Amino acid sequence: MFHIPSTVRRPLAVAGAAVVGLAAAVVLGQAPASAHHPEVSGTATCVDGKWQVAWEVANSEQDLAGDIVSATFDPTFESDTIKAGATLPAFAGDASLLKATQTLDANVTKASLSVEAHWKRGRKDHSATRGATVNIPKGGCRTSKPAVAFTDDCAGQVTVVVSNGSEATGRLRYKVLVGDKEITKGIVEIGKSSEPFVVPASEDETPVKVVVTSRDKVIGEHTWEGPEGGCEPEVAVDQTCDDLSISVTNPPEGLEFEVVFTPSTGEPQTMKVEKGKTATVTFPASDGLTVTPSIGGEDLDPIAWTKPEGCDEDTPTLPLTGANTGAIAGSAGGLLVLGGAVFYVARRRRLRFTA
Repeated sequence: MFHIPSTVRRPLAVAGAAVVGLAAAVVLGQAPASAHHPEVSGTATCVDGKWQVAWEVANSEQDLAGDIVSATFDPTFESDTIKAGATLPAFAGDASLLKATQTLDANVTKASLSVEAHWKRGRKDHSATRGATVNIPKGGCRTSKPAVAFTDDCAGQVTVVVSNGSEATGRLRYKVLVGDKEITKGIVEIGKSSEPFVVPASEDETPVKVVVTSRDKVIGEHTWEGPEGGCEPEVAVDQTCDDLSISVTNPPEGLEFEVVFTPSTGEPQTMKVEKGKTATVTFPASDGLTVTPSIGGEDLDPIAWTKPEGCDEDTPTLPLTGANTGAIAGSAGGLLVLGGAVFYVARRRRLRFTA
């Protein structure tokens, strides 16, 4: 029998254990890479003396959507897309990514995002947390150039903020113009910003155009377009054999106003429409029922109740909450008009209320 000297056996045993361990690491190490997890990334760019991070969150899974359990930004930032409760779509390219843009001051040097997500695959729950940290672009984002920020509201107004560059050589004198008319003027110190100034909506309801100049040179101009989330409320009608319900959903930046709904039979009802909320009024159904909305005494197109199919049968019928083509077709065009009319009439009359 061939005997391996003891002086050689020990090194060989150690080497063998190392090989086994390496093989196990290769096999087992693949599991975390394919495990369920969010993939977080961010890209930094300089913008007008500040910087922005374009955050993206992807799903590691191509066949299963997940849920965002928590999303923590540092510095603090509220996102409409990357947030707790949001769905993380199964990965299918760029369109499936959750995206958000965070704007930071030039004195902030880094930003981070941590995302915890959850998946349910069969009977098993999977959770994982991933994050990313992004640094300000190399060299910083200070600028000597002035900048102007414009913010639209649903009343047709534009809020203007003028900023002087952090590396400017002197104070910034500026004027805010609408057409040829000077609305206001001011001075901004180096590295500072002006107080917000609100340019009122135009009297003829055309979008107001704002121009900001410094030493007769245009440094910013903007025409009112409305907030990104839109301003027109959504109007929905739910018709059953017993009721006609009308709901108005106001966008987060929408105008606050009151609508009076007057039925052809019965008492009028007043709806208070608040920002970012849905309000509903309900009327008992009857043959020939119409409900006319009005704002500030100005009537809009009436909404008619159409009896759903099956209401005359002896057997009980379920309430109609889905699409009823026959019942809704007659008022669909009116609903499209009503949403826009509610917004434009409310904007013109500047109606607001305190709940």
